[in-house]
Amino acid sequence: MAPVTSLLLSLAVVVSSVSSQSSTVVCTQTGCNQDNCYRNLVQSTAFCASFTAPPQSGTTPSTVSLNPIQSSCGVTSLSSACSCLYPSGATVIATRASITQCTTLPLAPSPTVLNVNFESGGQTINVGRIYNVDNTSTISDPSLAHSQPNLFRVAFTPETPGSFDSRNVNLFATGLMRPFTDYTFTFWAKADAPTDPSDSDIDYINLIIQGLKKGPVPPNLVLTESPSTFSNALLSPAVDTTWRRYQGTFNSGEWPYFYIQFYFNNGGYSYSGVVPSLYIDDVSLVQT
Repeated sequence: MAPVTSLLLSLAVVVSSVSSQSSTVVCTQTGCNQDNCYRNLVQSTAFCASFTAPPQSGTTPSTVSLNPIQSSCGVTSLSSACSCLYPSGATVIATRASITQCTTLPLAPSPTVLNVNFESGGQTINVGRIYNVDNTSTISDPSLAHSQPNLFRVAFTPETPGSFDSRNVNLFATGLMRPFTDYTFTFWAKADAPTDPSDSDIDYINLIIQGLKKGPVPPNLVLTESPSTFSNALLSPAVDTTWRRYQGTFNSGEWPYFYIQFYFNNGGYSYSGVVPSLYIDDVSLVQT
């Protein structure tokens, strides 16, 4: 039963007034894995005191006072549980592990934490995993952009006419939020018209928001899952030649960072061999 690492988000104010914060504190702490060995040693102060003491030369720690569950734990798990429950020099049970390291993190300064319109000098999005993509780039075309003049283009690799394949791109953005706050993620998308009306097009849009913890969230909540928990949703309608707005809403939970992926897939036949390009514009993450 080895100690486990978790994170503690320490809030300086109550949840209802968190928007007035300029920073928050995230602390790394060591906790105890409360398995059967741990639970059966909670009232075993005397045993743990003798068990964790250095044995006299030529002897081994006594196990006479162990019950069947404790006996099945083994020496390593017993030692780990005792050390976690009754640290060296302690006279009472440790109700929570000591905080070992704290870091002050800045929080998003305004309700709009992401605003990407692909104009020069602004924020941007990142390109992650791609498959059968020829290139990705910011282009300038006032007649094509949702907000002029720039937009983001994903050009797919030319194929042999009649090919059946999957083509996809994973875009992502990161940054700072405010904890326990509702946000709306928005982007606009369109695509070129298929060269052959039977060609496949973008048929799958997935939005993944990582670093969340759902449910009622009191102050000083211990993080046990972030940033591995996430919100996962399919978006609609399908991408076509008209600019369409896609949105997803979520609560930031206790984690002050966001990591958002939006994933596009074109799967099926390309009878013409020309896969329609995908266009993205006006990406934002705004407090709601």
